[in-house]
Amino acid sequence: MARKRVGNKRERIINAAARLFGEKGYHRTTTSEIADAAGVAAGTIYIYFSSKEMLIVAVFEEFLGSHMHRLQDGVDAVAGPEAKTRRLLTLGLELMESNPASARIFLSQLRQSSEMIKAVAKRSSRAYKDIIEGVVKDGVSAGVFRECDPVATAVMIFGAYQNVVLEWVAADCSYHLGAKAQELSDFVLTGMACKETSGS
Repeated sequence: MARKRVGNKRERIINAAARLFGEKGYHRTTTSEIADAAGVAAGTIYIYFSSKEMLIVAVFEEFLGSHMHRLQDGVDAVAGPEAKTRRLLTLGLELMESNPASARIFLSQLRQSSEMIKAVAKRSSRAYKDIIEGVVKDGVSAGVFRECDPVATAVMIFGAYQNVVLEWVAADCSYHLGAKAQELSDFVLTGMACKETSGS
């Protein structure tokens, strides 16, 4: 049965690459496998991407753009530092769970990757930490969170979030990641000495 073509060729190539990089790893995935999964001729990949490295960069940037916009929109949609913190962590886990291939790439493959790929991933981490930092600053200003260094605190919160996702990836994404949001939020908010740590 012929594979159903969904999206334009560039989108299909990026989606196929994200899935295969997540399943097999960047180095063990060939461009011919990506082309076959995308339903295009092998040479078509090089019309859009000059190399496999540029393809994984495109995968990162595609995920980064949509992920960060949804995170920021989610945070902006609720009021109060505690609610924003919970929303940020919950939505972050849900977005990773909805895209396990990208989660695997970001969190499992980077140690073996080139400096170019690491730079893109670092930009992703920085974007998420910037959102966290903004929430922390607002909480401190409002007197809801204790006095702290927002930059260092954002790094620590991001580290806690990242390790929750890492454990999920290590378990082959076999359980509901979003179910960890309540516990992670309580942990973070308790550490921030939030006046109230109840809520959803």
